[in-house]
Amino acid sequence: MKLRRGWIFYLAGLLLAIVAGVLAVLALQQAVPTPEPVRPATRPVIVAKQPISARQVVLVEALDVRDFLLDEIPSGAIFRMEDAVGKFSFQNVEVGQPLLAQNLASLTAGGTSGITTTARLAALLPADKVGVALPANDLLSKSGEVDTGDRIDILASMIVLGTEEGTGGQVTLLTLQDVPVVKTLEEAVQQQSNGNQPPARGKITGLIVAVDSQDAVALKYFVDSGANVSIAVRPPKLTAIFQIIPVTLNYLADRFGITVPKPLP
Repeated sequence: MKLRRGWIFYLAGLLLAIVAGVLAVLALQQAVPTPEPVRPATRPVIVAKQPISARQVVLVEALDVRDFLLDEIPSGAIFRMEDAVGKFSFQNVEVGQPLLAQNLASLTAGGTSGITTTARLAALLPADKVGVALPANDLLSKSGEVDTGDRIDILASMIVLGTEEGTGGQVTLLTLQDVPVVKTLEEAVQQQSNGNQPPARGKITGLIVAVDSQDAVALKYFVDSGANVSIAVRPPKLTAIFQIIPVTLNYLADRFGITVPKPLP
């Protein structure tokens, strides 16, 4: 009887020891965090967000950023937007494909690698457009802040004579909208032999824009007739065409409640 009772106590103790061991193992598994898998190293690369055709100026809206594994990054890949925007592409670039430095050329920078000669202008134009030079007479055009690849609206102010006495006056209108700048015209500058200094930029004398043939004739009329032509720069994502009312003195009077001053007594 005493022997049986001893075996019972022995088995009960052994069972409690097993249960305690299992609980201890479970507690340790919960306390020690599972190590996360090591992620492979990547780097953001500039890729095409939409197809880019050969002989096309690269616009910012056509670009995107995508992470690539380090061993998958092609030679010549570009890592900054500013190194691709406004450049001339020698090759077609499909959606998602990285842009390569060796397939791009600067349009305005000096040096043998840049596209700067008039002979290359035709290559910058879309197949259904012609290039027209706008004189840089307004402050924005002359500022140097407008460059190849920007899109602009073209405004003009001119005097319109009425058929009746006392009618007529200045009219300001928005002539063309969302027009691409394909090249800037600059005065030649003698470069100094300072290897650490970027090439000096000459005075801006005009902007070459790509327009339809009929619009080219309209722009020539505005320029030849002495109209005051100026530009407005669009942000990259603004592509809408607006219905704009030409502005006259009557328009300003109606909009801002301008009244003719009465003579003082």
